[in-house]
Amino acid sequence: MRSWRMPGTSTGQAKAFLGLSRRLLIRAGVALAVLVLCPLLFWLFEHDRNPEVATASSAFTWLARTLFEGGSPYDIRTAPGYVVYYAVGISGVSLVAFITGSIASRLVSSVISKGKGMGDTKQRGHIVICGWSSKGVEIIRELRAKEVEDQRGIVVLALLENDPTRDDDVEFLRGDPSHEIDLRRAGIDRADTAIILADDSNPTTSATDRDARTLLTCLAVESINPDCYSCVEVIRSENRQHFDRTRVNEMVVSAELTGALLASSASTHGLSQLVTDLMTHPVGHEFYRVRPPIGVIGMTVGDALGSLKRSHDAILVAVLSGGSRFDVNPDALRPILEADDLLVIAPKPFDN
Repeated sequence: MRSWRMPGTSTGQAKAFLGLSRRLLIRAGVALAVLVLCPLLFWLFEHDRNPEVATASSAFTWLARTLFEGGSPYDIRTAPGYVVYYAVGISGVSLVAFITGSIASRLVSSVISKGKGMGDTKQRGHIVICGWSSKGVEIIRELRAKEVEDQRGIVVLALLENDPTRDDDVEFLRGDPSHEIDLRRAGIDRADTAIILADDSNPTTSATDRDARTLLTCLAVESINPDCYSCVEVIRSENRQHFDRTRVNEMVVSAELTGALLASSASTHGLSQLVTDLMTHPVGHEFYRVRPPIGVIGMTVGDALGSLKRSHDAILVAVLSGGSRFDVNPDALRPILEADDLLVIAPKPFDN
């Protein structure tokens, strides 16, 4: 059976934190027990000689006033009474110190845990980035661009010792994206979108091995939350067939995309700069998926092209009618329906 330990720490670190907190709590418990016992002893020693401590309840009143006033509110008549009084003073100070120390150790542990990716997330409707590569920084930059209206929370789940994002707005969790327990820590069951990267944190793994691990992560995500919209990076194009058998929503094959863009740029000069401009923020025009403005609903695509250009400086590229596949360069006579989504090239997103 595998022993449990806090994610992202060594067993020694975990035991140190737990041991420190346990010792402080034990000492605080002992100090509290002494304080509870002291009024009874004070009453036992003083009640025969001190009319102010005639009952046990008055002894507890003496305890409370002694702690808050910093001195005994009653005259002490016996030597054992003085011993109890000094025991109350020492125990009260110790109790405050132990509690403060316990809280401080918890706070230190919490801060270290955050940097090491321990714990789990409480977010909902967020984006989970499974695995990590050099593309992760660019992905987060694009998701956090000011032009992106739907700024959702981002959680990164990767087998790394420290947070690779260096972004306070991104939550990092250390764990294996192909394991159910770690995926649930990242809130995949409550997530809206999963971006599954071909993890290159281990440079010794081959491209085939990375695709195999990505495939396992896809299957794990789908089994936990089939409604989570999954976008997956695949390295080798020959592995596409395996991912086609899963229920991933979008697949980006690095080799195909890069190879096709390089080949096209060789014959159509300047194409790579155009694609970069359309795909990245914040300079230039971008692709935006928008609802059709009220003025173009019912128009044909041919008429909508001119209307969108005049009203929003936008070029209509494709129409989406349900599902997830766009009808690129649709027929000029196709009507624009209220239920459609439009893919446009524009300087900024626009509403109705």
